[in-house]
Amino acid sequence: MRFTALFPLLCVIVSFTLALLCVFAGSKAGFIEDANILTLNTSRLGYFSKDISIPEGGSSGNSIIDGIKHNITAGINSIIDGAENIAGGIANDVAKDLGIHDFYTAHVMGFCEGFYRGNTTKDVSMNVTRCSEPKGMYSFDPTAILQLELRKGVSLKDIKWPEEVQDGLRALSTATRAMFVLYMIGIATTGLMIFTSLAGLSGSRLLSVINFSLGNLAFLSLGIASAIMTTIAIKSSNAINKYGADISIAAYKGDKLIAMTWAATALAFVATLAWVVECCLGRKRRSRASGFSKREAAGSL
Repeated sequence: MRFTALFPLLCVIVSFTLALLCVFAGSKAGFIEDANILTLNTSRLGYFSKDISIPEGGSSGNSIIDGIKHNITAGINSIIDGAENIAGGIANDVAKDLGIHDFYTAHVMGFCEGFYRGNTTKDVSMNVTRCSEPKGMYSFDPTAILQLELRKGVSLKDIKWPEEVQDGLRALSTATRAMFVLYMIGIATTGLMIFTSLAGLSGSRLLSVINFSLGNLAFLSLGIASAIMTTIAIKSSNAINKYGADISIAAYKGDKLIAMTWAATALAFVATLAWVVECCLGRKRRSRASGFSKREAAGSL
């Protein structure tokens, strides 16, 4: 048994686990939903905009307008009084008046939504209330989500939702599907490597070569998937922040998920290198054993 082969085995186990967590994070409320591709903050949607026009053609429309007016007035009074409750209180109420949630987090297989908790900008936490059903090849579409949740009588057009935001996200939909496929390949290969690495403890050079080949595939698939995810997180958040600033929406890339996916990639790479070393060490061991056997045979003669 080669105890040195335990190192690449441990690396691939952790890489496999991290890759799984990257894919299934946010699959249900309470399951590391903070590991997301990006967070869309809509708690202040329209709060500072002077151009938003809400239709007043019905009781529901009037109640929404009255509620928003009340909250804006309260917000101004709070600022005058020196209170720091925009993020935790007043902005939260504006989102509720519109019928939407404070934030939406995008994940590999779905999205989560919820409200901010806390009364000051220094003490705000995220309370996830619901996550969508996990779905392969998922592509985050905040336009469709918000349109479904907005109160009756209010549309995205009324709140001046920028079309450029959706155009930017739509351009990344193909990349999102490719990312999911690559993750599946990476998970499958690292999962298979766990078993071949266990078998490789026996010292077989053939298994070392097999593990090296699987490690290469795992590293490439996870590496490309991680690069795509990082690109999606950066480009999506930049597009939302650039075109959504006028209606006070913001987006933040998911640093935690980015760290997790690159850690999985790095460990797959380390495991691959370790199997190269094991292959070379195995060859040296066999050369020494062969030389010793020849010397022993010559001595017996």
